[in-house]
Amino acid sequence: MRSGYAVFIGMLAACGGEPGGGSAPPAREDRPLEADFEEVYRIGGIAAEGWDAFTEIADLDFDADGRLYIRDEAGPSTRILVVNGVGGLVAEFGRMGDGPGELRDVGQMVARPGGGAVIVDNGHGAYLLFGPDGSFERALRFADTGASRTVSAQIVRVAREGGALFLIRNAGASLSQGAASISAGDRTIYRILLDEGEEAVPEPFAEGWEPRPEREVTIEAEDPTALFGALADAFAFFEPRLVFDVLPGGAVAYSDSSAYAIRIQAAGAPSRVVGRPLHPEPVTEQMRQRVRARALENMESSMEMQVDGSPVGDDVPEAFRQQMATMMEDLMAGMRDMVENAAFMSEVPLVRDLRTTWEGEIWVQRWGSDPLAQVEFAGGGPAGGGPEGEEAATGWIDVLSAEGEYVGTLSLEETAMPDAFGPGGLVAFVETEEFDVPTIILKRLPEAVQWELGSTAPGAEGGGR
Repeated sequence: MRSGYAVFIGMLAACGGEPGGGSAPPAREDRPLEADFEEVYRIGGIAAEGWDAFTEIADLDFDADGRLYIRDEAGPSTRILVVNGVGGLVAEFGRMGDGPGELRDVGQMVARPGGGAVIVDNGHGAYLLFGPDGSFERALRFADTGASRTVSAQIVRVAREGGALFLIRNAGASLSQGAASISAGDRTIYRILLDEGEEAVPEPFAEGWEPRPEREVTIEAEDPTALFGALADAFAFFEPRLVFDVLPGGAVAYSDSSAYAIRIQAAGAPSRVVGRPLHPEPVTEQMRQRVRARALENMESSMEMQVDGSPVGDDVPEAFRQQMATMMEDLMAGMRDMVENAAFMSEVPLVRDLRTTWEGEIWVQRWGSDPLAQVEFAGGGPAGGGPEGEEAATGWIDVLSAEGEYVGTLSLEETAMPDAFGPGGLVAFVETEEFDVPTIILKRLPEAVQWELGSTAPGAEGGGR
């Protein structure tokens, strides 16, 4: 059986680790868009037996020539595959090890626009740069800048023109030798230049709104339940997500609040705001009660699954069994107390995710109408995760032009948010079949959705925040 510490860390997602919320039903002024995307090819699936017999797709990304880069995770192993425009294999690489160009603990993969990939390797503490054929070029060490070195990246994007990465940090909790460390993240979008020096120094590029003050707490914790008091101060239900993507010209688009306000930030210019006249609903006492009940239900279910999935052999002493049972009871008691006393934001956020096309259009995913979607488990694939099943199919995707004008709305009942956007309207999706076997489907957007291709990127002209 896994220790109580491990079970506790595995259950953090049920306590609000997938921030977000619900939204009011779609506005009357929504202009429906048809999701009649043209299929280009599909690879993988349960019948695949060769190189496209995928296990778990962790990342997808395109280069400027429309080649698709795939990170496939199979237990402790990682492999990177490069696929051409007709679904043929171009290159495959990724050998585990400690040597130059070998992989140890991959966090993310992004494609380089000119060809090749950048691997964020937390084990090596470096960004590993590979060429289009999978050949290793060089490593760029993580800069030793305190917390930014020890806290893993949550979202990583590469500049459309190449030469720079943009990333945000994870919130997280860890336990080691009786000491508990909790970091609430810093809501900053960092830029890292890839073409200069041997060390990757993260430079603050855009500062997201802080719904709660940044905090990093380390406490001595022989008893894991001592963490709950610190967690209650570090997280709140309905905290808005910080989500972002890159734009042509070196700018970024991001959402950082409960409102429908997409901020465009270019280097050295004031940010400007685009969006729609949609307004978040207030958090009511009835909503708080429903959220607490759902969170407790999820945590109890998670503990049952993790304990039942870790059988104890017949040779384990009864005293140890009783000790583990007591620890689990204490963990649940601490979790119940934390949820019952949890803080809540005053509004339910509207924006769940945000992506951009190569031509600068902004796709804004709104939450569905049920606020309880916030307390479902984090999951999913390269798009960033979220509730699975029926909950994942509720909500809408608004398409904004490169100038920030509203184009129309897609329903999640008809299409998911693409897992990757490529040049010329290419998009890639990951679907899972029987036994969770993934299939990658490449499609092309219809012209009605490819709005004003090649237009001037947002951020070229500044405006007040």
